[in-house]
Amino acid sequence: MATEFFNNGTHRCIRFDDLTEEGDVQANQFLIIHGEKGMLLDPGGNKLFSKLVAEVSKFIPPQKLEYLFLSHQDPDVGAGLNGYLLVTDAKICFPAVWERFIPAFCAKSLADNRVIAIPDSGARLKLDSADIVLLPAHFLHSPGNLQVYDPISKMLFSGDLGTSLLPPGNVYQTVSDFNAHVEFMEPFHRRYMTSGQACRLWTAMARALDIERIAPQHGAMFEGKAMVNQLIEWVANLKCGVDLLAEQNWYRIPD
Repeated sequence: MATEFFNNGTHRCIRFDDLTEEGDVQANQFLIIHGEKGMLLDPGGNKLFSKLVAEVSKFIPPQKLEYLFLSHQDPDVGAGLNGYLLVTDAKICFPAVWERFIPAFCAKSLADNRVIAIPDSGARLKLDSADIVLLPAHFLHSPGNLQVYDPISKMLFSGDLGTSLLPPGNVYQTVSDFNAHVEFMEPFHRRYMTSGQACRLWTAMARALDIERIAPQHGAMFEGKAMVNQLIEWVANLKCGVDLLAEQNWYRIPD
């Protein structure tokens, strides 16, 4: 099901959230449209390709996609890249540190002259006449990780940060009770986010942005400044990754 979360007549933001098969990890794909151009965020693997192209076509011809954005190197982000390169002329926006991984996702010949390698400091893109900001979010969870901030809709597309793994029968699109929602975020973040230091650096950056909605790659979104601020504050105080090594006692020879 596609849900349009922003439309001012020229600029649109659409979420696709139910294209994964039963038993697979749920994932969200996002489409930003400005004027006649589109940007598809973290389009996913091969199994999603035909379904997502069909859904995207309801909003914009795939040939009008200007960018394919991959936030990091995980297969659930861009393993279906080959198909999109065949049916579009879109450029691949990819963290420069992971650029050498692109041939693992698609035929090298298809990617020639179509890669925009984003530096560690991030970048700004023009989508038709709109500015799109690619933000560094290193080690959350990938060493080279990017997020997308859309100043027009004031949406932050946060990748794996803010992810929730909702159980079957308790699936919702937006968070209404933050405290109740934490149980679906905490195990993932404690294991997959690298460190509290990285979290605190990210929160300092996020607080400088005007954010109305945070949309992660998995699970429910955070709508409204109050809910956004609750997530930012929670991330600021998160103990995760290398912070937990001593208590987990992982570094020992197995019995």
